[in-house]
Amino acid sequence: MNIKEFKNIVKNTRCTRRFKPNMKIDKSTLLELIDVAREVSSAKNLQPLKYIIITDEKIKEKIYKPLVFAAGLPNWTQKIDEKPSAYILVLDDKSIDGFSAVDSGIAMQTIMLGATTIGLSGCMMASINKVEYKKILSLPKHIEPMFIIALGIKNETIHTTTAKDGDTLYYRDTNDNHIVPKRSIDDVILEVI
Repeated sequence: MNIKEFKNIVKNTRCTRRFKPNMKIDKSTLLELIDVAREVSSAKNLQPLKYIIITDEKIKEKIYKPLVFAAGLPNWTQKIDEKPSAYILVLDDKSIDGFSAVDSGIAMQTIMLGATTIGLSGCMMASINKVEYKKILSLPKHIEPMFIIALGIKNETIHTTTAKDGDTLYYRDTNDNHIVPKRSIDDVILEVI
């Protein structure tokens, strides 16, 4: 793989909020995505992250209720038939003195990139009810929910565009496509020394 091919995978790894209905993802596929994330770098190699794979319909419904998809789109709501097929809950094992804030970003992006390579899409979310999730899943005291990744088959069109005047808020265009403004390379490079 060359850098252009890799960049294409990255560009196609967008947060999806509309999923095809009634699609199942094999648990083995979800395990494989976590296994790939398990191999990534971890600060001081402490590896404080844990995961819960959620495919059970009743648990998925309980997990879904407090989620906020597309917080930047206040007038948009996900339809009942657009829900994800599965979730991966990313957890911090507090008994391990690690750098979970850094590790979780690396791991989640790796899961998302892996999902893209096998035809899946996802959405990483921090807008979760951690207290409620601890109850629903009967998590021990030292295990803290951090983020969740919703996964499924994409059922929407997503485009990136160059941000204008620093405005990076995503939006829906007149055709209901999801548009994601990205800062230009000139905006993110401060200096080349």
